[in-house]
Amino acid sequence: MILYGGSYTEEVGPGLSGTGNGIYCFYFNNENGELFLLNTFLNRNTSYIAISEDKKYLFSFQEVLADKKPVVLSFFINEDCSLKLISKQPIDGGLPCHLNIINNKTLGVACYQTGSVHLFPINEDGSLEPSSQTFKNVGASVNVERQECAHSHMVAINNNQIFVPDLGIDKIVVFNNEENLLKETYNVEMPLGAGPRHIVFHPKGEYGFVINELTSGVSIVKKENSKFKVVENVSSIPNTYRGVPAAAAIKMSPDGKFLYVSNRGSNTIAIFSFNFENGKLELVDQQYTEGETPRDFEISPTGEWLLVANQDSNTIIVFKRDLNSGKLKEVAKNSEVQSVVCLKFL
Repeated sequence: MILYGGSYTEEVGPGLSGTGNGIYCFYFNNENGELFLLNTFLNRNTSYIAISEDKKYLFSFQEVLADKKPVVLSFFINEDCSLKLISKQPIDGGLPCHLNIINNKTLGVACYQTGSVHLFPINEDGSLEPSSQTFKNVGASVNVERQECAHSHMVAINNNQIFVPDLGIDKIVVFNNEENLLKETYNVEMPLGAGPRHIVFHPKGEYGFVINELTSGVSIVKKENSKFKVVENVSSIPNTYRGVPAAAAIKMSPDGKFLYVSNRGSNTIAIFSFNFENGKLELVDQQYTEGETPRDFEISPTGEWLLVANQDSNTIIVFKRDLNSGKLKEVAKNSEVQSVVCLKFL
């Protein structure tokens, strides 16, 4: 199996930087969990990545401040899984931090600094057109240091609707996708000071799970009368942790039975079981990530493996998943890379 990793290569903003080389390409052995570096595509702060459904194209951006002129990038994936740059387009925003492909036709990019979302049409050859639509959130919330303005953090998709968690305004902004144009429909109100970062949905679509960066709380949202709303909040950090919460990523197992959350600071992965019948999460375990700052992690398509990118210790740790209990066991480690902040299987 092929795995790609995005990394920070230089300063992103005050207090955040990296020493990576761009986009890394790995071979992952699905039989024993070993991970080997194949090649690297040099570029500037190509942190998060997305891959087209047909596996032909990879998309990324340069995560830099607005005054450094960020761009969005598209690549052709060669037979040896190396990358060939196809096109780039300017992003009229700052600190792009997440992107996703909408209906195979449009690339959505969320910008943290400017609280904005930008849409880029995708041509049949994988090249990108200039931005066709931009939304900018406005507002603030109770954390005066982190929520002084809007901070869009993700572009998530569920049943042809687009969900944009905004850390700065404690809301998830929901859009309908109408012929590849987005129309804002409603907001999901989050707990004040929570700082919603990412959202993941249950395979059946009725439930969603939001990781809140500023509290490390998981908000369970349920669809009622065609709209999602928060029904419960649970903590994802160990009871013994006394540092500042800094949650990062949230993923669900392919069978919808287990939820995983990474927490920087405590350097842990929280493991929850989920009961679809009653909508309850139950904490199963807190797994140490064997490294510093678990920024992102990815579950293999088979559900057998969970790989964690430890941003500040420059490692990727491979865990074997127990499919019955959801628990993790370390089986391999890769130290060939630096400052990896995103993982995606081809």
